[in-house]
Amino acid sequence: MTQHTHSELVGLIWNIANKLRGPYRPPQYRRVMLPMIVLRRLDCVLEENHEKVVRKYEQLKREGKYKEEAIVKILGKTASEGRKHPLFNTSHYTFKKLL
Repeated sequence: MTQHTHSELVGLIWNIANKLRGPYRPPQYRRVMLPMIVLRRLDCVLEENHEKVVRKYEQLKREGKYKEEAIVKILGKTASEGRKHPLFNTSHYTFKKLL
């Protein structure tokens, strides 16, 4: 790789980094990046059972014989296989679908 090609590549990488950073300066990154990292991590944890939970939620809503509190308990059991805490997403949206 020549020095000229290397410099072009470095410039391209920095231009992309500047576009991704947008209007935020280093002290402001935590305002956006930390919440996005936490949300993405939650999305990854929920991904394993997401389709099963959404199907079960729609089934329970169609049946119409359960109150919202009962639905939450049922979905908690459906989603918490292998986990200590019931955590689930009944939305059809995930990070993969949004991006």
